[in-house]
Amino acid sequence: MTVLRDFSVFWSLCHTLVLFILLFESRYPKRKTMIITLSTMIPLIAANMVLMYVVPHDVFGTLMLATISLPSLVVFWILAKNRDGRFLFTFCLVDTTVLEIIYITQILNHYTTPDTYYVMFFIRLIIYPVLEVIVYKKLRPLFLEVQKNNKKGWGTFALIGALFYVTITLMMNRPTSILERPEYLPAVILMFILMPAMYLHILTTLNRQKMMMEMTERDSILQLQVSNITARVQEYSAANNKFRIERHNFRHKMQTIAGLVERKQYDALQALVLEYNAAIKETQVKSYCRFAVLDAVLSSYLQKAETAKINVSIIPEFPEELPVNEAELAAVVANALENAINACKKLPESERFIRVHVISSPCFMMKIQNSFDGQVDFDEEGIPVNNDEEHGFGTRSIAAFCAKHDAFCQFKADDNVFTLNLVFGK
Repeated sequence: MTVLRDFSVFWSLCHTLVLFILLFESRYPKRKTMIITLSTMIPLIAANMVLMYVVPHDVFGTLMLATISLPSLVVFWILAKNRDGRFLFTFCLVDTTVLEIIYITQILNHYTTPDTYYVMFFIRLIIYPVLEVIVYKKLRPLFLEVQKNNKKGWGTFALIGALFYVTITLMMNRPTSILERPEYLPAVILMFILMPAMYLHILTTLNRQKMMMEMTERDSILQLQVSNITARVQEYSAANNKFRIERHNFRHKMQTIAGLVERKQYDALQALVLEYNAAIKETQVKSYCRFAVLDAVLSSYLQKAETAKINVSIIPEFPEELPVNEAELAAVVANALENAINACKKLPESERFIRVHVISSPCFMMKIQNSFDGQVDFDEEGIPVNNDEEHGFGTRSIAAFCAKHDAFCQFKADDNVFTLNLVFGK
């Protein structure tokens, strides 16, 4: 009957690996990650299965911390994209969850079918696949998104997980197996209740952080809309006032022109016409597209650029309908243009330029280029690292926007020209 026990141990080790991979982000491509993982973990699991036959089963439970937990920690630390509290918390979360399942099924089996391992075997056989489905569908999207957007506080969470790890291992196996110390079972049961309750609280906290980040982003977009539309209204109001003045003076100007024609003073007439044309142009409001919020953003930021003595050029061939939310795209454009303006301000006026090129065929694409001083750092995902919290919503928000809408996003820096390419599907 020990074959059921041994297989259930092997089953637990394999599903520990599966659960961890579901919540783990590697710095390497999937193929390379899987090759390294399988080539290291299969021999490690096999070695521990052999060790289980060499030492007593209760001793093996204690040795697992050194024989499989620590080696796997090292392997996945090397593979990890986030080598900080995020990785350590994920590792402890998965391992302690599996340990709790192992120990609970061990206790249940001891008190229900002590002469066989049927209870242990069948519970473990069923519970791991069910847990993996729940993790994949419910926990994984939230967990990975919060890890990506929030880098603080994970050290404390990791410490909590590590304390659970050590505590549950010692309580179950020291000085002897908990099955030989039934008087300590109430304390162990409380630990089994406390640990998932604490993890649930942590995950709830992470979900609230995610919701707060989303609310902050929506608030930023709303503020952007209000501020730029307000500026646009003021621009139209100023242009309308100038046009009203020109309309009031129109009759007098026509009389002046008629007098100059009658006296054949053509040079003065030409100068006067040029003067009137310039005055009319001042009443013109530039419009780049039919989308109000996006047009307000382009107008506002390109005007800021011109005020900063930056040479601006734009080809605004927008489609009839946008493939994404207008307000979100406006926030992305605002961020990109603000970063471009800030970069140009560091250069002499003669070297400053911003180019915006928008096309709608064969698909909707935007290219925003600007001159810069050549000083830029990229992270492992190819996203520029911006340490100035006051400028824009961050290039990482642009990347997140593209990921959300399944768009292609590329940041490039060549010959003191920074380029942002955005390509949206047909």
